[in-house]
Amino acid sequence: MNKHLTSVRAMFMAALFVTSLVIPFSAGHASSLSDRYRGMSVSLPDDPEAVFESGRIVHNVTVDGEKGMRVHAKFRVNYGKGVSCRMIAYFFYDDTDNSPLVASSDAAYRAYRTNKGNVSASNRFTPAYDPAVYNDLQLFVPYNALNMESGDTYDLKFYLSLYDNEGQRFFGKSGWYKFKLNMP
Repeated sequence: MNKHLTSVRAMFMAALFVTSLVIPFSAGHASSLSDRYRGMSVSLPDDPEAVFESGRIVHNVTVDGEKGMRVHAKFRVNYGKGVSCRMIAYFFYDDTDNSPLVASSDAAYRAYRTNKGNVSASNRFTPAYDPAVYNDLQLFVPYNALNMESGDTYDLKFYLSLYDNEGQRFFGKSGWYKFKLNMP
């Protein structure tokens, strides 16, 4: 019993010694840090940020009786909870000039062309979380909107952009995603 009491007393004394060394250092260190950063606050960015992981095309998809291709995208939006956004795909020939695909002039496909008359497609979404992870956000593009010759094979590519509808600015752009199209 006496040995036990001696070992407890030794541990108590060691703890007091260590505490007497650590507390003054910690308190002084903490106060110098708080003095240095007094009046400063941590804030999150006001604008959403995007991190793209992947994009791909699935061919010969039919939506509302129209055949086309579906774009699948995987990405994350940081600082965008509750912000109305749009994912936009822009399509190009896979050439050295990055020539854009010229969209069909048919009024039925107006939703699939940019103001400059090139092929694009978009989908609206609003992140419900921060960060918001989208493992498979999709867009559909009818083949007739591409304005390409039937029966030909094309080397194409696209990139994705994310747009903040409220802030009216782009906040993310992917790299190129290449694909082949055998136009039906």
